[in-house]
Amino acid sequence: MSIQASQAEATPLSRPTPSGFSHISIPSRDLAQSKRFFVEVLGGELKMDRPDLAQVQVDTFKILLGAQAGGTTPPSSEYPHYAFTVLADDFMGVKGRLEAYGVPTHEPWGRKGRPNALMYFRDPSGNQFEMYCPGGFTAVPLRYGARAGGDYVIDFAALCYDRLKPPAANAELPRNLPGGFNHMTLPVRNMVEGKRFWVAVMGGKPVLELPDHITVELGGCPVGMADNRGGWTEPENEYPHYTFFVNPEDLLPLKESLAAYAVPTSEIWTRNGADAALYFRDPSGNLWELYCEDGFKGAPRRGLSAGGDYAPDVRALNYKTWKDPGK
Repeated sequence: MSIQASQAEATPLSRPTPSGFSHISIPSRDLAQSKRFFVEVLGGELKMDRPDLAQVQVDTFKILLGAQAGGTTPPSSEYPHYAFTVLADDFMGVKGRLEAYGVPTHEPWGRKGRPNALMYFRDPSGNQFEMYCPGGFTAVPLRYGARAGGDYVIDFAALCYDRLKPPAANAELPRNLPGGFNHMTLPVRNMVEGKRFWVAVMGGKPVLELPDHITVELGGCPVGMADNRGGWTEPENEYPHYTFFVNPEDLLPLKESLAAYAVPTSEIWTRNGADAALYFRDPSGNLWELYCEDGFKGAPRRGLSAGGDYAPDVRALNYKTWKDPGK
């Protein structure tokens, strides 16, 4: 790789960047089950409830649930997954609370030389989540992952289930609940390419580089990437997608910046007449949204919920090649 290409991969350009992380939007095959999971099991708050769409908030973690039959984390895959921060004193209680509702879990695990305790679980639709303890976990001895210096292999397919079960009537339900959003880790076709995209195009900052994992921080949000053979948003699907806040004056420049790298975007559109948004995909096909709540000075297309006729064509946002600064 040339010196110029290496610098393009590692150095953010001087242009607007997202101002913060808003939420994840994930598919739900049964909104009633999904709402029960995030509210009753995880202690979240239902913020919006429509026949085809709901929003829940668990601590600071905002999750939009969109009615869609497929598109969740593949049964045997680790990615995509979305992590809650769980304190050491709450970890086993949250695990027990999940199990009381019939949610499969597995042994807490970690990586040799790192203080974190981890555990995966799924919602009733199959979206995969992670309990991420930043340190201080001593409740049980940690298993060490096979890719992290140990021999523990997680059976991801065994974490899938159809419906929640009612907790036993005579059982004392643990009161422990997860905290807010910690990070997300997404599948990519090539994580070095993914790093170039998020750093050179979107102005992100690399914060972690391991042989099997790269994390870039953007808008205060850690976005992890791992090489995978699929699992990104399907070409025709709107879910999952991931939303960053942008300042209103930065939305159009970011759209133009993406176009300069031959990355297709939707038109700028509004859901309620005051906000403005656009969709785009990263080189692997993960779907993203740039969103400003109000103040955009342009003339966005009006979406169906705003009395208009515009619906983003998410299939048209797929692409095979782009102006990769590393090539």
